[in-house]
Formats: sequence, structure tokens, C-alpha cells
Amino acid sequence: MAEKKLDMLGEVCPVPLLTTQKIISEMKSGDVLIVETDYNRTVRNIIKWCDDRGYAFDVEDKDNGVWLVTINK
Repeated sequence: MAEKKLDMLGEVCPVPLLTTQKIISEMKSGDVLIVETDYNRTVRNIIKWCDDRGYAFDVEDKDNGVWLVTINK
């Protein structure tokens, strides 16, 4: 199992979602991607995308206005 971190601080949609989709497509089953973002719409878009595809995920409010979205492929 590999773990990757994606820093999307300062980026607004659709860039974080598109980047997340690309990285997940290159990962193996069981790998984990952690997306760090400061844009709340990104969090909503990523968790909807995960729900639609059946990926397990967790959202952590890391700091005021910064979230970590952990996706298990």
C-alpha cells in the first residue's frame, strides 16, 4: 500500500478534482491519497466523486479553513 499527498492549497475547482482523478487513476487498489485543500467546494466535489465511484474517504478539518481528504482506492 502506497500513500501519496496532494497539496492543493490555493487551487480552486476544477483543478483539484481533475488532479485527484488523474492521480487516483494511476494508483493501485489499496493505495491512499491525501488531498490538502483550503477551498470548501473542492471538499464537496471530491467526496461526491468518491461516493459516485465507491471509494472510501475521510474528511478531517485540519485547521481553520484547511481540510484533509483521505481517499482509499
